[in-house]
Amino acid sequence: MAGHDDRYIEITTRLRSMRSFCDFLSQGGTVRVALSDGEPFEDVTAVLLERNRREAEALARTRRQLYPDLADEDVTPPLYSRH
Repeated sequence: MAGHDDRYIEITTRLRSMRSFCDFLSQGGTVRVALSDGEPFEDVTAVLLERNRREAEALARTRRQLYPDLADEDVTPPLYSRH
């Protein structure tokens, strides 16, 4: 059963990370990249936000399919411990 829990935690951690990144971008965060050295930076925030939202939705669907009894619950104990 430990492998079952580990996979659920992995998926949930990735989902939380994606959602946090989307929240950051939605609240005014920006991402700019240069296609190559010396090129001007271009704002790709909207593209990344949309892509990450789609990926988060797909991951949430996968989690619901694999773990229908746990899909919308948070992991207990918390995923991260404070040291």
